[in-house]
Amino acid sequence: MSIAKQSFDKKRQIASLIVNLAIVVLEIIGTRLSILTHGWSMFQYYTIDSNLLTLAACAVCAAYTAINLKNGTVALPRWVKTLKYLAVCCLAVTFVVVVCVLSPTSGKGGYRMMLLFGSMLYHHLLCPVLAMLSFLFLELDPPLPKRHALIALIPTLIYAVIILLFNITKAIVGPYPFLHVYEQSVAMSVIWCVIILGGAYLLAWLILLAGNKATAKWGAAQ
Repeated sequence: MSIAKQSFDKKRQIASLIVNLAIVVLEIIGTRLSILTHGWSMFQYYTIDSNLLTLAACAVCAAYTAINLKNGTVALPRWVKTLKYLAVCCLAVTFVVVVCVLSPTSGKGGYRMMLLFGSMLYHHLLCPVLAMLSFLFLELDPPLPKRHALIALIPTLIYAVIILLFNITKAIVGPYPFLHVYEQSVAMSVIWCVIILGGAYLLAWLILLAGNKATAKWGAAQ
């Protein structure tokens, strides 16, 4: 490996460390605001759950990046990158649902409220964008196998099963409009499940494809 490539990899790792630590701080701020607003009921929100997963993933990623910098190595353990990938995919679902569903149906000023107000600034905008950028351009090694696009559905599927059961048993209502199972037909509930899970898989596949292409072009093996 050339000296220039080694220098590039080290700068990339330092940037990754900084961005992941920044995401951890932003996640803590956003979570604190969510606790003040919703209390423990915040866990019913996919947004909160996906951001807590990201908090953990970025903390682990930062720790292993620091270890790599100390040891002079580049590639993250595959399980660490997989954890970051799962978190990024979940945040991508959060961002797309906010932009395409929640903001347009929230009335005048919906986008401003959903993307810039309180904890939503952190959980709907800043953390999803930073996590995506760091995964695609900074955490390049190692590449992930194609089957991980299906594995990325697991957190969303678990949330869907639990939250639907809570809605069916009337333990809670929502928290999202498309989860109001008693205010829409069974067919519409099924359609929403297909849209959300299908969209989640499409996003996971696109993120995996883009990440592996970046690894092939800029990764340490090159």
